[in-house]
Amino acid sequence: MTTSPFAALHSGLLVRKGAAVPSPAGTRTAPEAAIDPFSIARRDASDADNAPPPPPHPGPCGEHHDAASEDEDFGFELSDQQDRRLRLAAAKLDTTRAQLLSEAVDNLLNHLAETELASCSCYRALADSS
Repeated sequence: MTTSPFAALHSGLLVRKGAAVPSPAGTRTAPEAAIDPFSIARRDASDADNAPPPPPHPGPCGEHHDAASEDEDFGFELSDQQDRRLRLAAAKLDTTRAQLLSEAVDNLLNHLAETELASCSCYRALADSS
C-alpha cells in the first residue's frame, strides 16, 4: 500500500466565511529551546544601555554649522507601504500625515541628542533649547 505525502481534506476542516474562530488554547506545546534566541539581543541591548556617553568636546563646532546650511530644500520619497501605513495611522489618530512625520522626526532627533550625538555640544544646545 502506498501512502500519499498529503493529508486528505474533509468537510470538518472547512469554515464558512465569518464563522472562523481561533484554535483552542493549550492544545500544542512548543519544545523547550536549548538556546534562547532573544538572549543575545537582550544582552546587546543591556550593554548599549550601560555604555557611558562619549565625553563632550569643548567649544562650538564651526564645521558642523557650515555643513548644516539653511538654504537647501529637502524632500524624500515614501514607499507605497510606508505611505499606506502613514495614511492609515493619520486617519485612525485623527491627525495629519505632516503632524505624524513632524513628531517622528522630533522623537528621532531627541533620541540622537541623548545617544550618538551626546558628545556634540552645539547639537545638544539646540536640542535643549527646543
